[in-house]
Amino acid sequence: MKTYTVHEDYYANENSIIDVLNLENFVDAAKYRVDNAFINIGGWQSWNPSTDVLPGKKQPSLTCHFIHQWNSYLVFPQTKFKPSKNLVLGQFVSYLRWENFYLVFASVGNATGLLPPVQFIFNRKENTVSIEICDKGNNWKKDDITARIEIFTADSFFDCKEKLASIFGNDHFKSVKFLGTKPAGWESWYNHYTDINETLIYEDLKNLTKSSNIVNNELNTSKIFQIDDGWEEALGDWQVRQDRFPDGFNKIVSDIEASGYIPGLWIAPFIIDSRSKTAGQHPDWLLHDENGKLVPAGYNPLWGKNGTFYCLDLSRDDVIEHLNSLMETIINKWGFRYIKLDFLYAGMLWGNYSQKTASYKIYSRAIKTLTTITNTKDGSPVAYLGCGVPFELSFKNLPLSRIGCDTYEKWKNPLMHLINWNGRNEAYLNVVDTLGHALWNKTIFLNDPDVIFIRKENCSLTDNQKFLIAGVGGMFGSQLMYSDDPGLAGDEEKEMTKLFLDYSEKFENEEYGLTKIKEDFYEFYTKSGKYTGFINLKNDEVAISIKE
Repeated sequence: MKTYTVHEDYYANENSIIDVLNLENFVDAAKYRVDNAFINIGGWQSWNPSTDVLPGKKQPSLTCHFIHQWNSYLVFPQTKFKPSKNLVLGQFVSYLRWENFYLVFASVGNATGLLPPVQFIFNRKENTVSIEICDKGNNWKKDDITARIEIFTADSFFDCKEKLASIFGNDHFKSVKFLGTKPAGWESWYNHYTDINETLIYEDLKNLTKSSNIVNNELNTSKIFQIDDGWEEALGDWQVRQDRFPDGFNKIVSDIEASGYIPGLWIAPFIIDSRSKTAGQHPDWLLHDENGKLVPAGYNPLWGKNGTFYCLDLSRDDVIEHLNSLMETIINKWGFRYIKLDFLYAGMLWGNYSQKTASYKIYSRAIKTLTTITNTKDGSPVAYLGCGVPFELSFKNLPLSRIGCDTYEKWKNPLMHLINWNGRNEAYLNVVDTLGHALWNKTIFLNDPDVIFIRKENCSLTDNQKFLIAGVGGMFGSQLMYSDDPGLAGDEEKEMTKLFLDYSEKFENEEYGLTKIKEDFYEFYTKSGKYTGFINLKNDEVAISIKE
């Protein structure tokens, strides 16, 4: 394994290319070139496209020409580069692969310290890999370490995974160890979306508790019941909406615990609706740019004026105090112990910060604040799930994180596909992202692949698609969540549940490897050598098969 540490002088307040690496320094350039490699693009946050880009193919677009507010989701912050047929952009941990031979580039500066996020620019024409860092606003001194990159080769998927595990260690997994090796749970989002209330949540809890389902089985080491978006007064006003939850949260949380589940809650602490009470009371809390305009964090027709929502100025001490107080309320006043922290990429958006420094430092302080409480006041452990999360700056504090875009109750999302938005919610794209991060599971993160679907109601997925989603999540994910109404499960749903559980039980002690063969077609295999199989994602041929 070769260690590459960069020491470089360069100017602050602008992005920097701190080095250009020639591939011939690491491999036989006559045989192994950027232009004939499969290139893995790890992505800088959860919703980035992640896959092995085939030789000669352009990586998925990172921008949307129709809704510009979405572009901040997927574009590496403050980058100078755009993907092209010649340039392929990867972040944090990426690799070049020729059949089963890997050349891996891993930014490890945040494994033991705090350094800027890294983007790798793979140049097919020049046969080089450039290192770009997101450091705008930082003041460097001579001989400061600006990036720490591990570059190594591996002879197989499992060899590569073992080396990644040795680099990143496993200390950061301790915070979620109490969940066990197979946590499972239910969440309200993918059936009810924002249309939730106290009566509905109680009904789902009752049905989940009394029915035989994917959560209530002996394979799962812990069980989670999560209340998702729709409980809050407004985006940024994180008080309980009284017309929907008139009794507040204390009693329902207590009843969730009494039913044998860990109570979970969704929150998006870094983003805010400019029309919220919080924004009206603290207009200086909202992040502005150098021209005094609000910095847009994204677009959602349910949030914000004209669908645009914004981000908080996380450099402000009073905003950090607000976040600390918020988590104290959620955990020690209401009693939630599984907190889903969403839209966290907003903490990396550049603006005219109250305290002048780099966004990666601001984000790091804020994320540490959010995850400070590790036990409730009565000593019960607390877990956090990251989503929309900047990977490189978050794995230590949020080892359990979403590693793909949101899924969907349909295989494809036609409208979002039509406008070529590659951060779209979609079952197909979610599976592609999960497969693209297969190496990360239990080495860098405990991968959350999002929910599986069993239901027939309000779901157009075929049985093959449902089984494939569950199979991929089971092989390359570290928790199992679903969102169906357990009270509506009929004979077909019960049979599908049994198939999932039989499959999981049969292969529960196997470790899986993966190789992308061609577009939408993958081979998987077990480390024991006992099983092999194929994953086919093509529309009319979707299937997962396994054989001894």
